[in-house]
Amino acid sequence: MKLPFVNERPGVWAAAEAPIHEPAGRVQSFDSFRARSYVNALDGLRAVSILLVLFHHVPRYSAQHFLHTLQENGRYGVSFFFVISGFLICTLFLREEEKTGRIDLWRFYGRRALRLLPLYYLALCLHAILVFGLGQYTLENQALFKEKLPAYLFYYSNWLATATQGPFFFAWSLAVEEQFYLVFGLLLFFASRRVVIGAALAALLVKAAVYGLFGNMDVNSTLWRVVFSYQEPVLLGVLAAFALNCREGYRFFRRWLGPSRAPACLGAATSAWICVHAMRSQSWWDAQLLYLLMTLTLVGLVIRPATPVLGGRFMTHVGQISYGIYLLHMMVISSAKKMPGGTSPALCFFFSSITVIIVASLVYKYFEHPIIRFYKKKLSPLDPGTAARVLATTAALAASPADSPNNIAKAPSGAT
Repeated sequence: MKLPFVNERPGVWAAAEAPIHEPAGRVQSFDSFRARSYVNALDGLRAVSILLVLFHHVPRYSAQHFLHTLQENGRYGVSFFFVISGFLICTLFLREEEKTGRIDLWRFYGRRALRLLPLYYLALCLHAILVFGLGQYTLENQALFKEKLPAYLFYYSNWLATATQGPFFFAWSLAVEEQFYLVFGLLLFFASRRVVIGAALAALLVKAAVYGLFGNMDVNSTLWRVVFSYQEPVLLGVLAAFALNCREGYRFFRRWLGPSRAPACLGAATSAWICVHAMRSQSWWDAQLLYLLMTLTLVGLVIRPATPVLGGRFMTHVGQISYGIYLLHMMVISSAKKMPGGTSPALCFFFSSITVIIVASLVYKYFEHPIIRFYKKKLSPLDPGTAARVLATTAALAASPADSPNNIAKAPSGAT
């Protein structure tokens, strides 16, 4: 898991204000945080998330290998995308309402559609060609793809019992994000902030209680798969956004996560949990703890103006193209497996990562970015005059993506 807000460079609000330069690692003030439209570390977190997903999908290490648990838990890279997505989308809405006095749902949905749908349907067409035109999959997988094609077309594959099976299976997480954009936008438009926060908290507690008492009750029930199709990390990201966009909440997290060692400790705890503990299921207590650690890590980073390593050029670039990587990575991995040494997890991961980053970079430059520039110009949440000034300034900022304050005018790539 992108839209115009905290991470879709170049952003729409960034140029309206001069960049604020503060020492890396130091916690910024609430006013500085609110003035920024680019969060240095978020693209880096996206990069980490998509690399975890790639590592999860290459050939498996043996159960005795020291990297086996990390590889199995690589699927939770999608969960980090969900946290980022919830945080960014909610922050986008809150800041748009503050700056313009209202939330323009039609423009929001237009931006989301232009950002996500063109590349999504292009990737779906490529998979259809591989399945039906070139016969690159088994007859069983071809039949499964044909059966699931309507779900892929209309973003409800996460409701199917076969959500994680067959060609293009990874679309389940994109369906989750699209459903979130639709429902959360409507909820925030029609309900009070207190109701939205209460609904998010209630949804978290209910799902945790139900799955804790009755187990994965959605396994054999379409009804429960639909009812509980929302993802806890998204809701935690939403709650983090509400907290940080209010002065008292920001002050609370600044007090507890302000020490310079806090982000490193949280990142280390998150990494250790992924590396050493095999998660039971996505809604069990161990996964819930992981989601909480991910959310606190994100909060500890976004209250800082800059973050070493995660905010570097390479990680920023990988994060920016992560949507393309996510949509293309399985085709690249499938090809890499057929090469000499392709069954080696390490070699397959190495060659697949390099290849998909190159391909996704080209796709971003020649396909995604022109569309982004179009919708930033036509569907900006700002007035046309301000949007024009922003677009003029982004040309100067584009040469230095790591320093560009355009992140919150971007949204998550949802890779999940």
